[in-house]
Amino acid sequence: MPPRTVALALFFLLFTSFKGQPSESGMATAKVLAGSPVAAAPSAGTQATSRLVSPWTPTELVIPRIGVDAKIEARGLDANRNLDTPGDFRDVAWYRLGPAPGLPGNALINGHVNWWTGSAVFTRLSQLRAGDEVVVIRGDGSRVVFKVTTRTVVAAGARIPSLFAPSPVATLTLITCAGVWDTARGTDTQRLLVGAVLA
Repeated sequence: MPPRTVALALFFLLFTSFKGQPSESGMATAKVLAGSPVAAAPSAGTQATSRLVSPWTPTELVIPRIGVDAKIEARGLDANRNLDTPGDFRDVAWYRLGPAPGLPGNALINGHVNWWTGSAVFTRLSQLRAGDEVVVIRGDGSRVVFKVTTRTVVAAGARIPSLFAPSPVATLTLITCAGVWDTARGTDTQRLLVGAVLA
C-alpha cells in the first residue's frame, strides 16, 4: 500500500482504536464520522521490544506535571490495521512507522487513560497546560524536551490529516481516550490530543 494511502487510513483508525473513560469536557469537538470502529488489542507480534535500540529510538517518556515516567513501546499497526496501543497500562506506545520524537514531523505517542484495574499512564493527561514540559529520553540517553502548546478533544473517528502531514518541524502529539464509554462501539466517544513543540 503506498505511504499516502497508509497515512489516509491511519487518521481514521487512530481515533477508533483506544479504550478508556472520560477525561475533561468543555473543549472543541470534531464531527463524528460514520463507521463501525473496532477497538484495538495489543498484537502478540509487537509485544516484545527489541534488545537493540538505535540512538534516536524513544525509550522513556517523562511528564513532570502529571507524574508520568513511562517506558515507551515501539508499536505499529495491529492485526486489524488499527494503531497499536501499549500492552501494559503503565507504558505508552510510540507509532514507529512515523517520525521519532525530535526528528522532523509529528511523532505520535498514545497511552491508556484507565485500565480494568483503575488508573493508567495518561489518566491525568487532561491536566496538562500550555508551557508544561514533556521529555522524551532516547536510546543513546539524550533528552528531547518539548513544551505543550495545545490541548484538544475530538470525536472518535474524526479525521485529522495534520497528524500525519510531512513537516520540517519536530512536533509531538500525545493521545488518549476521553468522553464516555460507547458500549456499542467498544470504545470511548472522544480522543484527547495534547500537542507539543521543541522547547
